[in-house]
Amino acid sequence: MFFAAFDLPSVPASAGISWPDAALSFFAIVLEGSPFLLLGAIVSGLVDVFIPAGLIKEWLPRSKTRGIFAALGAGVIFPLCECGAMPIVQRLIRKGVPPPVATTYMLAAPALNPLALFSTYLAFRNQDPWLMIVLRFGFSFAILVFLGTWLIRVRPEEMLRPEMLLDSRPRPELSANPGLVLTPRPGLSLGGLQQFTGTVIRDFTGVLLFLVIGAAVAALFSTGFNRSLLDPIGHHPIFGPIAGILLAELLCLCSTTNAFIIAAFASFSIPAKIAFLVAGPLIDLKLYWLYRSAFRPSFVHALWLRALAATFLLSLLYTLRP
Repeated sequence: MFFAAFDLPSVPASAGISWPDAALSFFAIVLEGSPFLLLGAIVSGLVDVFIPAGLIKEWLPRSKTRGIFAALGAGVIFPLCECGAMPIVQRLIRKGVPPPVATTYMLAAPALNPLALFSTYLAFRNQDPWLMIVLRFGFSFAILVFLGTWLIRVRPEEMLRPEMLLDSRPRPELSANPGLVLTPRPGLSLGGLQQFTGTVIRDFTGVLLFLVIGAAVAALFSTGFNRSLLDPIGHHPIFGPIAGILLAELLCLCSTTNAFIIAAFASFSIPAKIAFLVAGPLIDLKLYWLYRSAFRPSFVHALWLRALAATFLLSLLYTLRP
């Protein structure tokens, strides 16, 4: 989301919402998130049409714990923007990937994105960039391990929406004849291309509505809130990380560009800046609505609370270190 990194509307000192700024922020989030969403839908279509469900299961470790760490590794090797990860995760769950493993990958793909780490180096090249990279990756990895171990204990019916839960259950005809699982896919035939196109359109339009809702909410919050009010508290040992998390939740920036924004907040402490970099890719206002396209609201709320609480605690521990 490169536009969002350099063209965020400024908020006037007076209270209230500037509707032109809100509209600019809304279209910036939608127009910059949609290409990543489309990319995710395209990859989702490729997975659906050309990769048999049995093959995906063969790739995964039998242990759920090992599967969580495999998902973390996949997040580094196959990184995606947070918007693009959502359609792929829905497709993986429908292919039979355990929901905790697929969800961990959804969280890890933007959080451990090598491109996000490289942009962090560029943004902080005059502000101890290697420290920021190590802290961003280390905090994100620790939080993802914590969330992954929690996800293992969550039952699918407590996690997934009813329609997703129904799609994730193995079909009787496939269970009765395992050979059918590995049946070759349609390939590059006309039928295969039609199935691929239909999958892409269905996944893209199915999640786009939630991106639009999240963008609208984020635009109203980010333009109605005077961000300059955070400057005096950005260096506080407790309220600084809270300010960083709050800013990340409201601005809804892409993980590959958010470093350029927080680097400009010179008054913010290192823990506050790291809290901003870590919390945003895990969940923010737009991701809250995107996640609700596949997960139950109660699960999204629990995920949001745990992700932000873990981010704050790690930032606080770094502040209080000897």
